[in-house]
Amino acid sequence: MEIRSVKYVATVTGEGITDEWDVYGTDLGIPVYDGTRKRMYFLFGDTEGESEIDKTKTRNWRGTVAGYTSTLDFTDGIKWDGFLADENGNARELVAAHHATTPVKENTKISQGGIEIDGNLYVFYESIRGWGPRASGYWYLNYGGVIKSSDGGKSFEKLYDLSWIEPTCGAELENAVKVIKEDMALAPVDIDFDVTEHIAPGFGQMYACDGEDGYIYVFGRHGGRIHGIKVGRVLKESFESFSEYEYLTGYTPEGSAIWLRGSAGLNAIAKAPEGAEIIPAPTSNMSVQYNEYLKKWMIVYYYPNKGICFATAERPYGPYSDITLALPIDHPEIVKDIQLGVNGNALYGGFSHEMLNRENGKIIPLVVSQWYDRPNTHRFYGSKLFEIELGLYKR
Repeated sequence: MEIRSVKYVATVTGEGITDEWDVYGTDLGIPVYDGTRKRMYFLFGDTEGESEIDKTKTRNWRGTVAGYTSTLDFTDGIKWDGFLADENGNARELVAAHHATTPVKENTKISQGGIEIDGNLYVFYESIRGWGPRASGYWYLNYGGVIKSSDGGKSFEKLYDLSWIEPTCGAELENAVKVIKEDMALAPVDIDFDVTEHIAPGFGQMYACDGEDGYIYVFGRHGGRIHGIKVGRVLKESFESFSEYEYLTGYTPEGSAIWLRGSAGLNAIAKAPEGAEIIPAPTSNMSVQYNEYLKKWMIVYYYPNKGICFATAERPYGPYSDITLALPIDHPEIVKDIQLGVNGNALYGGFSHEMLNRENGKIIPLVVSQWYDRPNTHRFYGSKLFEIELGLYKR
């Protein structure tokens, strides 16, 4: 396999594109296909409203917003039907965040992936406790959670049982429990929830896909960009039951995956995290698809300081091939207006979906994010669409 070409297609968010829904600066753009309603959702992260953003205050800051389209031809970009909106027509925050340091520490909640199952839309999100030093590539999580919509995104409910608590000690765990309990106070009914059963380091940021084998696979990472990717799975009919999830803890000498259910699997991963990684560190924002052209599963992710990469496997849980660099951080379209950001962070993301592909997967559209901000210099914060054309070597 080789990369035949890399082409910029269009900018997908920003003024003149999504400002109708008060979406100016934003990142991510994770595609989630709803087969019941024949539409593609795109999940975005921290989102700024209003075009004039001063340097001291961000207005109408929302952490989880979603646009959608029923036009599945992405040759010229994304043709928006709309965003999941509030009563004013502005893109709304799908899951409430505290945006506070007291009485609990939660800077924001950000979408990480989603999946539609039997007409229900599920969205994974991370609860970010706070940001590490900018150059470290790390941020601190409280937990990863899931919200559910049965009406095409008009309303959502939180599935409290689907909570993967990230911290493992002291004050961090105490704060995560406080955040979850504060969230529960907003719920319309009492929740029976044992937080000690949900400690799951390495699954704070999660992406889900249907393995077409009866299982839904969930790919997880610690907060930030300095860890590897792990994987769990659950039978589709048991998706909403946390205790039914099992986790890949490693491989046998013959190459077979070792799966352990519940706390046994999570404890095994905590003891030997590197052995459970299907993609080694460092990694960041990811997506997974089955590519018909390659006849393989493909995981796409951001490799810090290098660019958007992918690897392939016969099964969604691996083992995965060597890493291929698809979109480097110094691509001309990436650097034409700006210098590379701190720690190479002018480019991140790299989200794909088989329903975006053309020519049976030979051409793969990628939604990528850019962020660059320096005093008295050019500022950019948004998402763009690229196309990667693949080729197969003759044997």
